[in-house]
Amino acid sequence: MLCKCYGDENVHESTLSVFHLLGSYRWDDKLLLALSAFATVFGEHWVILQSQSQNSLAASIALLKKIPDRNIFETIFVALTTLVKTMVEIIRIVSQFEDLPITHVELQDGTVTATKSLIYVAAYWIIRSILVSITLVTNLRAIEDEQVHPLSFQDPYSISSAVWEIVSLRSKINGIGTQLRTQVEACKQQTEQKMQKKLVNLFKEPQIDNQGILRMLFGLRNDFPLKQSSKQAKVGISSLKNKVVVLLISKPELLPVDELFSLVHQTYDHPLHGKVDRSYDILWIPISTSGKWSNNEVTIFNLLSNSLPWYSIRQPWSLSSTTINYAKKEWEFDENPSMVVLDPTGTVTNINADDMIWIWGAKAYPFSASREKEMWRTEKWNMRLLLDTIDPSFPMSVEEGRTLCIYGSSKLEWVRKFSAEIKDLQSLGAQLEVVYVGKKDQSVLVRNIVSSIEKEKLSHSLSLTKISLFWKRLESIRRSILRLEQTTDTDHILREVIALLDDKDEDWMIFGRSSSTNIVKLSGNEWTEFLSKRALWEKLMPDIGLEDAIRLSLEPQLTEPCSHSRVTRYNRELMKETVICEKCKRPMEKFIIYEVV
Repeated sequence: MLCKCYGDENVHESTLSVFHLLGSYRWDDKLLLALSAFATVFGEHWVILQSQSQNSLAASIALLKKIPDRNIFETIFVALTTLVKTMVEIIRIVSQFEDLPITHVELQDGTVTATKSLIYVAAYWIIRSILVSITLVTNLRAIEDEQVHPLSFQDPYSISSAVWEIVSLRSKINGIGTQLRTQVEACKQQTEQKMQKKLVNLFKEPQIDNQGILRMLFGLRNDFPLKQSSKQAKVGISSLKNKVVVLLISKPELLPVDELFSLVHQTYDHPLHGKVDRSYDILWIPISTSGKWSNNEVTIFNLLSNSLPWYSIRQPWSLSSTTINYAKKEWEFDENPSMVVLDPTGTVTNINADDMIWIWGAKAYPFSASREKEMWRTEKWNMRLLLDTIDPSFPMSVEEGRTLCIYGSSKLEWVRKFSAEIKDLQSLGAQLEVVYVGKKDQSVLVRNIVSSIEKEKLSHSLSLTKISLFWKRLESIRRSILRLEQTTDTDHILREVIALLDDKDEDWMIFGRSSSTNIVKLSGNEWTEFLSKRALWEKLMPDIGLEDAIRLSLEPQLTEPCSHSRVTRYNRELMKETVICEKCKRPMEKFIIYEVV
């Protein structure tokens, strides 16, 4: 291209020669390549001119290359800079048109033809302007300073005539660009409307597999639109064929590091994942908040996508507006991370699976809305539901015969007092593990309590990271159950979780055993009342356990004996055990009944 500037051909013929040279490229690529050729000349001059007054090396290079003084030719370079900015804007518009999936829809008659005609004209004048500018900048070297006068119009390369020629070219290109911008915008609107309608219809129609849906969403511009972790290899849509696909839609920042690690554990590091990893995959779809990706967002995306074990869009900044708008409208994406589930045929089975994945991880496979209902039908209110995956050592490693207590408070003195009372309880033989789980609001007070618990060895405590995950888990439980249209009147688990999240009790504790539904929640005042009845619960605890001892101690005493009875076959071992009444939850008195034959 540079050679075309020094031949005997006129500008028109040189321009046509450049078009012939770039014939195999897209129109935006033709213009970018031509602009790059100009940048090799203009950029060098501009950098030297900008630096020669402060940098001795730049001054020496300017002398060797015979680059004139900056003050003399600054107006030319200012005009050239304005021209370049205008050309860049037009190239962006051309690129937007080239990226439109117009081959997949039918636009109004003449719309595409008219737009392409304007692109051809704009391309001609941009490349012609580039050739003229290259010649102009190059010829500046041949002009001696004493031969140039700012007001001289005699020399064809005088400053005034050069600036006039540049401004004229810029005005010509800008006028064409104004028409092109309007025309491309019309093409975008028509394409968006038709593609949106086509995508909606595609989801409604039965599909053989998920390939058509995924290709429509992500693969219209690229045959290999995906990447997988640090492998960096280009991956095609076909790698997700016959799988359940979880579309993880989020901002480029995705999640805080602690939540991100937990999500990886729930999905890919989960013990059950190895049994179903051939059946589902996660595809991360980051969407910029502003619509225009910043350098920082690109850096964050590259870092995360190279580290996480799932698939991601290889160039998310190139996602079609149709896909982005569909995610926002149909899947209700509002910048908070969302997980949309497609079954192997591409049918959407859940537009909000994130809560169930946070709660159960791979156990919730295939992550459909019906599976969420099924999971809750069998779920129980117990310590495992509260702590599963938050801290694997609790209650997973706690023996079934030991009771686990989790507690929360924002008062350090109360925590110290409670820990001393727990140790006294343990000295009486209570098999008890105690864990501090903080409060919903992680204030400075909570952070100080965690630090004091560790230093003073008051009890076990979740780390600040796991405390955050514990409360996030409760939020997920609440949202998931409410999504099933349950209420506190109809669902016991929802009632208990909301009581914790409402944080009405300043100090609280829950006692239970791993998967057992025999679970007791107390406020600080109820705990004090329990301790005041030591004579009663100290007698009951060895026979019925801590949880029932707490419950019986706090229940009002019966004014009349319970009349409930149960008859069972004689068993010597049963006679030695304490039997709890199913009605009043108190120890039953035993009698032996003889049957007359």
